[in-house]
Amino acid sequence: MPVPCRRRTATAALIAVLAVAGPASAQRVRQVIDGDTITVSGVGVVRLIGVDAPEKTGGTYRESEPFGDAATRFMRDLLAGQDVRLEYDGPRTDPYKRTLAYVFLRDGRLANLEIIRAGYAETYRRFAYTRKAAFLAAEREAQDARRGMWATRRPPRRR
Repeated sequence: MPVPCRRRTATAALIAVLAVAGPASAQRVRQVIDGDTITVSGVGVVRLIGVDAPEKTGGTYRESEPFGDAATRFMRDLLAGQDVRLEYDGPRTDPYKRTLAYVFLRDGRLANLEIIRAGYAETYRRFAYTRKAAFLAAEREAQDARRGMWATRRPPRRR
């Protein structure tokens, strides 16, 4: 009996994971709207759970904020055209009818966490969600390392 090669085994494992997760689990990012909002094929507008990115120049409903354009660029570089898997936690939509989700890349990275870790977004504190503690830790790490907006912005006092 032949021994399977690692590549075939890894591919088979990925196919098995996708089959269990369902056909809608891996979907393409169509557009990065800003640092915390994207459009995903088959889903529509997705708001990243736990992420509060500054507003970009030319945004529709709020005035632009420092680092808003940088946050948008970061997310474009990370997600544009990528296949992602969405995971839900709590309410499925917000008052603006956007889908609320954690956005996972194929390599397993969590986009919500990556933008906070890079210092281009803050942790959204207003609502409860499962990964809040990890997001707060990533924000503290970005502040301490003075990454992104924390390079020029003074972090809030820790209580």
